[in-house]
Amino acid sequence: MKQFNNMPNDQYHSHKDYISSSFVKGVAKHSIGKALQPIQPSQALLFGDAMHTFFEDKVAYTKRFRVFDDTEVIAEILERRPDISAPTMTKDYKVFKQEFEECLKQGEQVISMQDHDTIIKMHNSAMSNQGLKKVMELYEPAKVLDEYSFFTEEEDLYGLKYRVRPDRLLQRNSERLAIIDWKSCRDASGRAFKSDFWKYRYDLQAAFYCQVLGVPMDDFYFVAIEKEYPYNTAVYGIDSETQDRATEELGKVLYRIGEWKNNPTPQNESISNANTITLL
Repeated sequence: MKQFNNMPNDQYHSHKDYISSSFVKGVAKHSIGKALQPIQPSQALLFGDAMHTFFEDKVAYTKRFRVFDDTEVIAEILERRPDISAPTMTKDYKVFKQEFEECLKQGEQVISMQDHDTIIKMHNSAMSNQGLKKVMELYEPAKVLDEYSFFTEEEDLYGLKYRVRPDRLLQRNSERLAIIDWKSCRDASGRAFKSDFWKYRYDLQAAFYCQVLGVPMDDFYFVAIEKEYPYNTAVYGIDSETQDRATEELGKVLYRIGEWKNNPTPQNESISNANTITLL
């Protein structure tokens, strides 16, 4: 398996011939056709990218993201025109923002001061969480590999090769011990996170990462961090029953993908019950 540190995002995602966790989840949730569609940029994706970068490499964060602080310009606009309800819609504000964006270097992205402050509060919450501290202590001594990229070199029994980029991998010598995955959310409580867990198929993500990296699913941890006050953090593992179901389903999904790779027809790209009559 090939291992890379500091591989740029665009370079990692350019390896379309390697199956990723996102592709696997897309096939499981809908179809190969849907999974093949490129993900469109959005504020949510930008925030998630910025949050993960800050958690894993603050130097990289300062290089990739420029914080847009509009506090002073808004205060000045309101001081001159206190009757305005939306200062961000004024000409002065738009000129200020345009000048800021024109000064960006190649590869830099804009993040708002509000999002920047939120990420700092989320990071402080996570790092002070006793559950996460216990996880880190459990595997000491271990080397922390943040945002390393891994590519398998040989095709497996499905004729596929894979790529994974765990948020945090704990490793001792050459032994991969545990995986930690950061998840931003609005509610980190057990009830709410369990809903997100199944909605976004985190079970398949964990099964996929663990299978590719050779880490037992008992040693996969989700760290759910609220992106709104009070920015609570909670740590979750995966029970044995969920592990078994996810591993079994992963095998079926990879088989489907392997069949499609061998015969990429439109029919194989559809959802599994698209050509049958299904009773509900």
